[in-house]
Amino acid sequence: MKRNLKYFCILGFLISACASPATIPTESAGIQNEPVILPTPTWTNEPTAIMIPPTPIPEYINQICSPLDGDSISELAEIITQPFKAPRPGHDDGHHGVDFAYFRRKDRLSIDGVAVLAAMEGTVVTVLNDRWPYGNAVIIETPLKAIDPEMPFILDFPEREPTVMPDPKMGHCQSGELSFLLNDQEESLYIFYGHLKYPTNLKVGDYVGCGQPIGEVGNTGDSSNPHLHLETRIGPSGARFESMAYYIVEATASERYNYCVWRVTNLFQVFDAMILFSSSD
Repeated sequence: MKRNLKYFCILGFLISACASPATIPTESAGIQNEPVILPTPTWTNEPTAIMIPPTPIPEYINQICSPLDGDSISELAEIITQPFKAPRPGHDDGHHGVDFAYFRRKDRLSIDGVAVLAAMEGTVVTVLNDRWPYGNAVIIETPLKAIDPEMPFILDFPEREPTVMPDPKMGHCQSGELSFLLNDQEESLYIFYGHLKYPTNLKVGDYVGCGQPIGEVGNTGDSSNPHLHLETRIGPSGARFESMAYYIVEATASERYNYCVWRVTNLFQVFDAMILFSSSD
């Protein structure tokens, strides 16, 4: 009887253990056992487009205009009354410019009062008011780097040459100081318009376009008849002559020195103004 009771107890324990197995606790609450799916990387062999800005095309100055209203560039040679004649180094001789004049041409009785036009666009750098020998005059500067290198006259511009000592007879050229700083790294074309009838309305720093009126043909300064005296020079950029004069008692030392620098020292190399117009129309 006791043995049967013991048997049933053991059998009941085994049945209970099988029916209610023990629960194994998880390591920590809240942890999900589901696998994490990572995105699959993708690859492409197509290059990424990089936008490169275009190189800007410089807007060169590529126009020459007649300096006289009513006469085209091709007609200028018909009205030259005194051509260019190169001066001797260090001397104030020869004829530094080209003179244009006429009587009874087309519908005009004289060139007196004819509008003077800018032959090339640029900046006004000097204004002379009745200073001898140029009278009323204007100088306009155009940087060489701004001129289209395809313009034919570029090839005939003079190469830079050394400066020269003025002839001892020009005593006021020996010493002095400019009132402005020159840029020796760049060069400009300077066009000089002399013997204007009236002082110009332009001011230093004004920018003028090709063909823009800058004055009228006159007879001021060392002039015996109305004409336009046109000079062209190549020199360092940045010239700003306040005034210049020579051969008169009233001229100041500064004016005489400026005149010598402009005309005698070869710092501003003069060349025949007709070079500008020889291949243009």
